[in-house]
Amino acid sequence: MPKERPFYAKYPFMVSLREYLLHTYGTELTLNDLLDLHDFKERGLLRVRSALGKGSYSVSFDEDQEVISFYLALMFAVIVDPWALRKYADVEAKRAVNFMLGDRDKVISIIAGKLGVELEYFGSESNICGHRVVVGVEKRTGKEIVECHPFRVTIPTYLRLTESLVSDPKWKLVNRYVIRGYVYLNKRDAARLLENAVKSRIIELASELTSTASIDPERVMPEVNELRELVRSVRGFLSTEKDKFMEELKGQIVEKFFPPCITEIMNTLLKGEHLSHHQRFALATFLLNIGADVDYVVDLMRNLPDFNERIARYQVEHLAGLRGSRKKYSMYSCEKMKTLGMCVAECGVKSPLQYYWRQLRASRKAGGGKTVSSHTQE
Repeated sequence: MPKERPFYAKYPFMVSLREYLLHTYGTELTLNDLLDLHDFKERGLLRVRSALGKGSYSVSFDEDQEVISFYLALMFAVIVDPWALRKYADVEAKRAVNFMLGDRDKVISIIAGKLGVELEYFGSESNICGHRVVVGVEKRTGKEIVECHPFRVTIPTYLRLTESLVSDPKWKLVNRYVIRGYVYLNKRDAARLLENAVKSRIIELASELTSTASIDPERVMPEVNELRELVRSVRGFLSTEKDKFMEELKGQIVEKFFPPCITEIMNTLLKGEHLSHHQRFALATFLLNIGADVDYVVDLMRNLPDFNERIARYQVEHLAGLRGSRKKYSMYSCEKMKTLGMCVAECGVKSPLQYYWRQLRASRKAGGGKTVSSHTQE
């Protein structure tokens, strides 16, 4: 049998650092102490670099190494930049979901319980499928095609967990199996629902560590400066620089720096052709996130053959965080764009926004800090 990674090596957020150190070492070591032990610091730095897009990180079979490097990386991310922390939490959450998919079904419900998510697992040794749903019949054999749903959540819990996913029709409640107030889920969807809960837990852990056991920034300043430069290369600016950066570009939409996928959608729109729901969402969220105002986006949408100003304005204001939940929507990642068939080139980035900021920043450097816009908002 292949060797199994220890539980906490795969899910380090499931144990507090203090609890783990007391159990493993019998003493309360600090994060500063851990910087000098073994290669924990290097593993922690590798985790953050990988999360920011530089290199890859492979989880080892050494539980000490994985738990301690996870917490050191968490503190590095806190010191470096708030965006780096969110990015790190996102990558670690996705890694956890991948491990869940390869683990026993019961593990998903254990993790859910620890995260405070009421996800019920009702499979068993005699019924690993849980709730069976017949979705068709094989033409050749006449055999039923069955989908297994061994998990379920209440409707309120489902709506809370899918708040950030509903732009994808798959996650809308009307497209799920709902019986007597419960939404039934297969293993993949159950694990995916926990992704945001894992992110939230990691952010909470960072806050707890900051107040009780943080690293002395002076001891890691060279490493922190290196990671901050990496953030600038990926995002274009640090969070502390964002206001200044955006103020300098206020009202400017530099179309020549649009990624190929957005240019493709724009060209289709300007021809007066129909855009799908996902194309509209991608274009609108991209423009809003690079500084376009609602009027600019709505005016562009006038090119649509089914344009209705009242509906279009309401939808754009909703995406901008001016209506409904008041939450500004993020742009799709490149991975999502590929899944939806909207990626048209390999750009070497993880997000269309990353492509835009990278191009814009390079132009500003080459031009002595000034960028000429191909379109300035009135």
